[in-house]
Amino acid sequence: MEKRLIDRKYVTTATVGKLRREAEKRNEAMEGGVLWRALDFLLYLIMIVLIMFAVRTVLIDPVRVDGRSMLDTLTDGEVMLVDRTAYTFQTPSRGDIVLCYYPDDYYTSQELVYATRVKRVVAVAGDTIETIDGEVFVNGARIDEPYLNPDRIGGQYIRKQTIPEGCVYVLGDNRAVSRDSRYETVGPIPLFRVVGKVRLVIYPFKNAHFI
Repeated sequence: MEKRLIDRKYVTTATVGKLRREAEKRNEAMEGGVLWRALDFLLYLIMIVLIMFAVRTVLIDPVRVDGRSMLDTLTDGEVMLVDRTAYTFQTPSRGDIVLCYYPDDYYTSQELVYATRVKRVVAVAGDTIETIDGEVFVNGARIDEPYLNPDRIGGQYIRKQTIPEGCVYVLGDNRAVSRDSRYETVGPIPLFRVVGKVRLVIYPFKNAHFI
């Protein structure tokens, strides 16, 4: 029987073949382990992506500001985080900045797409709102609006009215250019059209701040 010298020991050809087969089995096992590890990692990535998608769709939504209607609070091009769960168990409060959809008539009359709008809630259901000498009064009292830039108020006018149940009255901080609840095609916004509450600005990073 043929013998070979391995590690200074003579072994038979049959033994060499056996060792080779055992080595091949170990390699196959290792290859299978790598494959399963790769598959496990891929499934982990898919799970992370699905979780991120769920968070974005259901909980927190990054939205880019488009336009100048909320200057100086929000600037065109900034990215804000909108909390979609904020009004699950409560309704918007005065002063909240919300993301909302306008009534269908607005989009039709303006020949626009059904995009969301970001505005500030200034009155809620049951409130009476109006402007007197260019200032906003709610329930007979002038509201304090420190977020307004006097140069951006313009000739704002709000006819005296009471906000219906299930609605909020919204205005842009840049009153001179904002199309909001003052317009007949917009009016008070039904709560089911309020998407969520703006929590903070995250981009550009130098402008990051809580709302």
